[in-house]
Amino acid sequence: MKNSQHIITIVLSAGKGKRMKSELPKVLHPIAGRPLITYLTDTLKLLDLQRIVLVVGHGRELVQRLYEGTDIAFAVQRELKGTADAVKSAREYFHKLDGGVLVITGDVPLLRRESLARLIDEHYRSDNAATVLTSLPPDATGYGRIVRDNDGKVKKIVEQADCTNEEQKIREINTGIFLFDAPSLDAALDKVDRNNVQGEYYLTDVVQILLREGKTTGAVVLDDYREALGVNSVEQLQELEAIFVELKR
Repeated sequence: MKNSQHIITIVLSAGKGKRMKSELPKVLHPIAGRPLITYLTDTLKLLDLQRIVLVVGHGRELVQRLYEGTDIAFAVQRELKGTADAVKSAREYFHKLDGGVLVITGDVPLLRRESLARLIDEHYRSDNAATVLTSLPPDATGYGRIVRDNDGKVKKIVEQADCTNEEQKIREINTGIFLFDAPSLDAALDKVDRNNVQGEYYLTDVVQILLREGKTTGAVVLDDYREALGVNSVEQLQELEAIFVELKR
């Protein structure tokens, strides 16, 4: 994994988590006695990355205080206008970078170093402009689907709200974890619009833009779909903690 030193990681951690029934930022909710984001940042530190940047918003002072005295950097997303907008808020860190940008949501405490290493290796081995980490959960409802062509190559990523009836039958989902070529990402961000059901700037549209431009996009499937499980409700937090305890035995 010789290329990791040329990668910055952007961790999307600005969300409030509307269904968490708490004013606490979503990524600070505890799993086994620790803020769930700390498991992810500990994993990222094992990869010898160039820099880790947390995109913060709601309750940002609390998140910043958690990492006080560390070399973790911050960017602020003023309004929650979508994942592409969140990445754009951290643009100063990769605008002139000749390397990679790893984008991860901050609520995936089960993600393993080995899975990220596979993503990085495949990205550079295939010389991709973008590589997405995917999974095959038992129920894909609520997730963006990975649409492949007849050769198995990534054709597009469609958000749940925009899926056709046929696309909703697809099991392979987008985990929200991407590795981009920095110059390709930087150029594509300005071409993303919010012409979709949610009216947001989707990071998945960056992939579509790169595909239209003839750039190579790949995918790496997780061995265990549970690694990419996130948190959107108190119930999901409890389920994730139960899985965490089970896996740590």
